[in-house]
Amino acid sequence: MGRGVLNPLSVGAQHMLIKRKYLFGTTILAGVVALAAPAFAQSQLPGVTVQGQSDEAADQLSDVVVTGSRIRRDPVNSPTPLIQVTGEQLQTTGQSTIIDYLATIPALSNSLVPSDTTGSGLNDGGLSFANLRSLGTGRTLVLVDGRRHVGAAQGNLAVDVDSIPRLLIENIEIVTGGASSVYGADAVSGVLNFTLRRDFEGLEIDANYGMINQDGQANKRISALGGINLLDDRLNLYAFAEYEDIDMVESMDIDWLRDSRALVGIDADPTNAPNDGMLDSAVFSGLTTLSRPRWGQTTLANSQQPSPLNDPDVPLASCTALTSANCYSLDPLKTYVYEGSTARLANFGQRIGNTGSNRTLNIGGDGENPSRFGQDSRVPESTSSRYQVGANFAITENIALTAEYKYVEEDTFDIAQPTFFDIFLSDSTYAANWTNPIRATSQFDLRLDNAYLPANVRTAIQTNTVTNYTANTATPGTPATTTARAWARHSMFGPDRSQDNHREVERYVIGLNGGFDQLAFIKNINWDLSYVNGEARNQNIERGVDVQRFALAADAVVDTAGAVNGRPGEIVCRAKLIQATSGDLDDYFRGGLLTDSVEGTRALNECVPLNVFGAGNQSEAALAYVDAAITVTHVNQQEQAVGAVSGQLWDFWGAGAIGVAVGAEWRREYTEGVGRSATTGDRLLFLNTGADFLGAEYESEEWFAELSLPLIRDSWLGEYAEVSGSYRAFDYTTAGDGDVYGVNFVYRPIRDITFKASLNTSFRAPNLGENFSPFSQTFANGYVDPCATLNIAAQNTEIRTNRIANCQALLNQYNSANGTALAYDFAGTTATNTDDFNPIYSSGIAGVTGGNSNLRPEESESFTFSVALEPRMFPNLQLILDYYEIEITDVISSVSAQTMSNLCVNGPTLDPQTCGLLFRNDPTAGREFYLGAASGDPIGGFIQSSINYAALQTRGLDFTLRYSLDTEEAFGWNLGRFNYSLGGLWLIEQKQFLDPANAASFTELSSGVFYPRVRMTSSLTWVPNDTWSVNWSVDWQTAQDSARIRDQMSNLDSRPYDTYDTGDFARHDFTVRANLRDDLSIRFGVVNAFDAEQPAYLGTTTYSNFDPYGTRFFVGLNYRPF
Repeated sequence: MGRGVLNPLSVGAQHMLIKRKYLFGTTILAGVVALAAPAFAQSQLPGVTVQGQSDEAADQLSDVVVTGSRIRRDPVNSPTPLIQVTGEQLQTTGQSTIIDYLATIPALSNSLVPSDTTGSGLNDGGLSFANLRSLGTGRTLVLVDGRRHVGAAQGNLAVDVDSIPRLLIENIEIVTGGASSVYGADAVSGVLNFTLRRDFEGLEIDANYGMINQDGQANKRISALGGINLLDDRLNLYAFAEYEDIDMVESMDIDWLRDSRALVGIDADPTNAPNDGMLDSAVFSGLTTLSRPRWGQTTLANSQQPSPLNDPDVPLASCTALTSANCYSLDPLKTYVYEGSTARLANFGQRIGNTGSNRTLNIGGDGENPSRFGQDSRVPESTSSRYQVGANFAITENIALTAEYKYVEEDTFDIAQPTFFDIFLSDSTYAANWTNPIRATSQFDLRLDNAYLPANVRTAIQTNTVTNYTANTATPGTPATTTARAWARHSMFGPDRSQDNHREVERYVIGLNGGFDQLAFIKNINWDLSYVNGEARNQNIERGVDVQRFALAADAVVDTAGAVNGRPGEIVCRAKLIQATSGDLDDYFRGGLLTDSVEGTRALNECVPLNVFGAGNQSEAALAYVDAAITVTHVNQQEQAVGAVSGQLWDFWGAGAIGVAVGAEWRREYTEGVGRSATTGDRLLFLNTGADFLGAEYESEEWFAELSLPLIRDSWLGEYAEVSGSYRAFDYTTAGDGDVYGVNFVYRPIRDITFKASLNTSFRAPNLGENFSPFSQTFANGYVDPCATLNIAAQNTEIRTNRIANCQALLNQYNSANGTALAYDFAGTTATNTDDFNPIYSSGIAGVTGGNSNLRPEESESFTFSVALEPRMFPNLQLILDYYEIEITDVISSVSAQTMSNLCVNGPTLDPQTCGLLFRNDPTAGREFYLGAASGDPIGGFIQSSINYAALQTRGLDFTLRYSLDTEEAFGWNLGRFNYSLGGLWLIEQKQFLDPANAASFTELSSGVFYPRVRMTSSLTWVPNDTWSVNWSVDWQTAQDSARIRDQMSNLDSRPYDTYDTGDFARHDFTVRANLRDDLSIRFGVVNAFDAEQPAYLGTTTYSNFDPYGTRFFVGLNYRPF
């Protein structure tokens, strides 16, 4: 058995077999019940059909190749569950893109729509990736006419489905279950096959204007397809062109984000009494925050009085060091905001939230909407041009040539979270004739003689004192000694970080295919040879700031003598004044002096003073000086050559001829990404810097075979039965060799009902990015330390016990390595919390992310069982039940710093794999044992990489009901025709096994946010005559748990009861279509007619399954002049 095959007798497989015995019976029972009560079934999207037809319809079809097999057969006998989406529906839907529509199909929930790929990653703004069964975009194989398509993101094979020409799409076939034995790697959860139109003749123009957000942002598209037949219809030539323009949607364009709603902490429980009867949180709207406004607020060093231990809303947090976050809690008497060149104490309005020493939220008063700065662009601005030309030529009766060329060009622009800085103000860290120290990418110091610092703020800092408090007991902490602390911290968001992306995709396909009646004992022979060459090119301009220039520019002073430019009283950069007089030009980034390097010298000579105190005070010259950009160009290349032949052997017992197919495949994947290192140069940038991806590739050689064996036909045992199998052996230059297989069974006892079952093993080879991407800088934002005493107390008993022991073990290692004697009460058992470990991370933690060349292939096993019912007693009724289960092992996953930190300490003992990638080396006073490292450390606080450590399991039941009613036939009076469909998914389980220390431990996602237990799409179309049709569609989802009550049994007052789940969600869409002439039709409608939106307490994260964009309208036309 090869390395890539799954052992069917594994523990997971045995569990699956037990489940199958249960589901086999219940699925049949559900089908029988559905015959008696057809109203209890699932519907389907307009234009979506599920494979399975009546015999009368099947008699009109010749044998064809359907997705899931290479053997030609009657589509009714397709061996796997098959969902089809028609090209017509893609044109007429109110959804603006292909992926937006596909993501409403329950089987494709959690596909990545443009809003999901905007703002958070690099080089991927606006990309669209299908995600079958929510198992990951890299585990869904996307084909075009059965052939591979080059991946869009660097080193990744996931296909941007919106790059596929819309008007050319005949249909999309969706197959659930592993299909690697037929199509090769990556078909772990299944296959999406885009089948394109052939032999098109004439001209078709389609145009659409659709709002993508209720504030008016829109998608404008025009498409054209022309074709002609020549040489007695032996030659067909076609050409396609499309232009699409999409407006940017920013956070403040979305009404519920403008409302600024959130679940806010209002009470903290004692460690030993987590359920004190007072709600710990409540939902508020209209929130603003003063924590980090654009261009900042300044807070003087202070200390907050800790609450009594029986109501510990405010913990003890003593101010002991300039850079300690404990010193800078927002305080109405210590926090200043800026208006023009002046400053005043901040207006806190109605302060919201009672927990923590730093309470940042208020209603009214000063501050900004917290939705604004998490992510600016929710949908990128983009323009796209797509072209495809092709030819289909019948060279002889038995040989045909296919050729096509596609070119796609797309430009996108999006804005991510702005740059952010903590600037420490004091006269204690450097002298007036020194350059200012840079502590980290987002931290540096300024002196109090800064030219732009308002005089009242300077005076307040100079006279500031701090009173720390004694430990809180049954009573609040009491004031201790008051100490002079001329310290302040200026916290700010600065210039935007943006990405300007230019993408190009080229794809060439050439193929020969043909057939002949018989060769020796093989009949109905069909053969196919094809070669595909695809290339995706991406140039991304990533814009941020030069941190060293920003720090030098912010350190502005008054040149009283005019030493720099001969103008006394001019505001200049301190570094230039030092250069003109005398002093220390230390380079805190490179070491040595600024004048020792080219970039340091340029930064010094070109320095323009920058006012960082208050929005609107920045000169264009200063912003231009600190601006920085890097340009990265990446390339994905793909080559695929496939040869296959299929035919029919003998018919031994009258059930039908044995079908066979054999073939071979060769494939090459290559990727590179260059420019990041060269354009970063010798600069300290607030950008994702790192090494270039200098190029990596792999090749694969694969051999495959299929066999179908009809068992009965028109027998007393039933109308038809067939068993079929497939096998593939592979050899990868990176992942090694192995094999996979599939077994299928089809049984139709009577014409009304068909049963299908399949068992498949599949594999996914590590992609080039997972294997070989170089280390680059990244940040862990919003990090929650799993060793914090308060966080430990909030866990269940098992994890709490493990974390207490493991965090103590980590602390022992830290003390041993650093010669320290730190001691913390991780259990929170002592009467005081002065010895608790409750770190405050005020900004993102720097680390690196990169590839892992030691990855193994992922392996999977899938099982499906289907019942298709078309009862003669109910004409025009179809009911389909498709059960599936998929298990994936050795899952390759990029583990975040947060996940690694949790995995490190959650198990019975420390996990060496994840703990070894984390570094608690922050040397800053008051931050010992924090995750992090010293400024300039090449690694930082963590190494984020992909590892084979996880497993995934999912089970579900697709259900589909379709019914058509002609009122004239049914009732004798003509009200037109009604077509109804209901299609949905009952998600039985969706498990993630993410704990390497405990293989049986899992997280159940089903019924959680993004994973509704049941999702259904209902469609009712009324066709009163040949001209008009009206459609009403509903996307309905059951309530999803935002927090599981079972996990909160010891703390039932943690939140209001109605915030434990989202409540049921329903989006209603209406479409009207009119065929005005034979050659002209128009369509118009409304999406999300009743403005359904996600619940307030989910915060500012957009959950695309809830439709974040409100009520919007669309209009389109289709014109076919000839």
